[in-house]
Amino acid sequence: MNWTQALAMDMVVPRMNCSLIIVGETKGGLPFCYEDNFVLQTVDENQMVVSLEFPAASPFEGLQHVCFIEVSFRERGFLYYGFVDLLHTEIEDNVCWLTLAPPQQLKMFQNRRFNRIQLPSPAPLSCRISGVGSAAAGEGITFSGEIKDISAGGLSFTTLSRIFYPLYLELSFVLPGHPHTFMVHAEVVRVSQLDTGVYRVAVEFRNVPESLTHTIDGYCTRSIG
Repeated sequence: MNWTQALAMDMVVPRMNCSLIIVGETKGGLPFCYEDNFVLQTVDENQMVVSLEFPAASPFEGLQHVCFIEVSFRERGFLYYGFVDLLHTEIEDNVCWLTLAPPQQLKMFQNRRFNRIQLPSPAPLSCRISGVGSAAAGEGITFSGEIKDISAGGLSFTTLSRIFYPLYLELSFVLPGHPHTFMVHAEVVRVSQLDTGVYRVAVEFRNVPESLTHTIDGYCTRSIG
């Protein structure tokens, strides 16, 4: 669905509640992930203005640059989301006003689940944040982790980087005892904090070729046996 259609159907109107996800890079070179709810102040075919209130210092003070921004909302039980461009920022007291270019397309969120098995030993994992929901945004920040369990439909890993649902990741890894490097796209479905600065992240694979699904499933079956 395009933005003009959404406006014509009154799916997007002033004063409605929406969610915002901003992914970028901090001045220290670390992934910056911010999520918040907001009230849409004004909206038309060319721009949308949102306001964010902060009880203390703005979380954007350490932000070096923005990789992508996603706006989402629920309508009649469905989650719609799209990528937007940042046009202007204005901060007044503890309120930040963001002027955003509307998304060209709105998409609906979908997911699926699979059983998982424990790996015999943790496997190094290279991750790149490439989007939100099940859509890629292109540029993204890389970070590392260790795979703890895996299935044909997803995996979980630990990392020192704070990320959240529903970020879209590009993953690269080698499984213990397997000769090939796997490269898959996945979506974050759950994040829990284990210790100070350590997070356990569960993801589900997205748009995986059937042959790759069979390969990972075969690996899991042999591990169980």
